[in-house]
Amino acid sequence: MKTATRFSSALIATTALAGAASAKVLDLPIIIKDGYNMVDFGVGEPAQHFQLLFDTGSASAWMVDAECAETCTHIDKGHRTGYNISASSTGKLTGQDASIGYIDGNLVAGPTVKEQFSAGGLTFEASFIAANESNWSSLAAAGFMGLSFGSIADGGAAPIFESLMAEKLMDEPRFGIYYSRADGDNTNGAPGKGVLTLGGSREDKYVDGDLITIDLTTGGNGDYDVWRSVLHTVTGSSKSSNSTKSKKQDFPMDGANIVFDTGASAIALPSGQLEEMYESIGMNWTAIINGEHIPLCNEFTDDWSITLQVGFYGSEKNLTVTGTQMALPGFANREDACWPPFEETDSTGFSLIGTRLLKNFYTVWDYSAFPADGGFMSPKLSFGKLKAGY
Repeated sequence: MKTATRFSSALIATTALAGAASAKVLDLPIIIKDGYNMVDFGVGEPAQHFQLLFDTGSASAWMVDAECAETCTHIDKGHRTGYNISASSTGKLTGQDASIGYIDGNLVAGPTVKEQFSAGGLTFEASFIAANESNWSSLAAAGFMGLSFGSIADGGAAPIFESLMAEKLMDEPRFGIYYSRADGDNTNGAPGKGVLTLGGSREDKYVDGDLITIDLTTGGNGDYDVWRSVLHTVTGSSKSSNSTKSKKQDFPMDGANIVFDTGASAIALPSGQLEEMYESIGMNWTAIINGEHIPLCNEFTDDWSITLQVGFYGSEKNLTVTGTQMALPGFANREDACWPPFEETDSTGFSLIGTRLLKNFYTVWDYSAFPADGGFMSPKLSFGKLKAGY
């Protein structure tokens, strides 16, 4: 059964207080460093510029403060710039604070700040955590821009995009993401060809054919939290070089949770069937993890693929990626070796889909409604096959 939840009361209050403003669509170029996908924001007055990793797996924005940039454990310790509230005429402490933990064990903590942001010619107010504690030791970004739902916001810091919607600054209640494969893992600090579009989407430019759309499910508390749906089946398909017929094997997932997370890179599937999944695409997982086989990039071809059957019962959709699309050089510090295509989660009922799959599609993340439209939403996530050249 489809469910609908309200936007947070804080956002609805913000909407009621917002003055008239022209709606806008922001196309923010994606900057990539060491595989981290980031966008640039000006923060404060005068603006201090920070590159934030956009993350659909968390809600609140955060960035390291000036002291943490100097003292917190990091490979660039003492050589980065953090947010300085004393240098801004518009920053105000809200009196709240937060500690944000991540699935990989990383943690940030600090007070909540209400501040002026600017991007793409638009200036607006939003709240974030000014982290004076962080153990993100190798994160290339100054912090995170959370793009999940406000029900899991920390320290009163509503997601930036939800704040933009509440302030009537967005043209439509959705955002779109195009990852440019041509950009690789590094754009050398400059904007790449990839784009995060806020307040709209660009499927007419990037998508060949129709979008594949799935409905989202709520979390355990009945609210939308992250961009999650239902995983029914994983299908491995392969054929030998001298055959035109594919051999397919289905792996039932029994309605497992599947979370689509731009802050992660891996494709992590429910535990218990990984060895057989690798066999279905012609690989040996045990040999790989024991160091007996290093998968070479020339093994990643269109002769094999994986298909995820996702969505509500009765309206399931198939997402397919081929070996060629999954090729990611650099495994075992070798450019001719590619990272294994997927890994295992610690749970039989949970899977995590990161950018390794997402970058092969144009994605549209649709809230379905603005806070001012009555407060109800029935969000959807859409996937589009990229046009040739993209």
